[in-house]
Amino acid sequence: MDDWEYEELFESVKENYYNYLKKKLSEKHALARTSYDFETVRNEGIIENLIVATALGEIISSHKQVFIGNLNSINETINKTNLNELHGKLLEKEINDLAKKMKIVLNSLNNMPIDYNSSIDIE
Repeated sequence: MDDWEYEELFESVKENYYNYLKKKLSEKHALARTSYDFETVRNEGIIENLIVATALGEIISSHKQVFIGNLNSINETINKTNLNELHGKLLEKEINDLAKKMKIVLNSLNNMPIDYNSSIDIE
């Protein structure tokens, strides 16, 4: 990860989301804007993509439902990742932390009611 530190990226995604909520955006709209804001970061590399997907998953875990598109995207990103590929790129404690967070996100999202409505209510 050239431009980010491990914890910094997690915190940045969540801070971005909560800043949108402070601007009175709905949870879905704040999530959509945050996802859009970090799309280029996700394209920087496997680790960045995995961290952003996991951070978004942690945010969604606090919602009442998970949009099917988000569920599929996060599941795909997390499930296609081989944590052994991260050795030498992240510290061992970061890999362990990420593995724990990924497991929690997958369990949480896969047990949530699914939202099939892609519209965002904008006031």
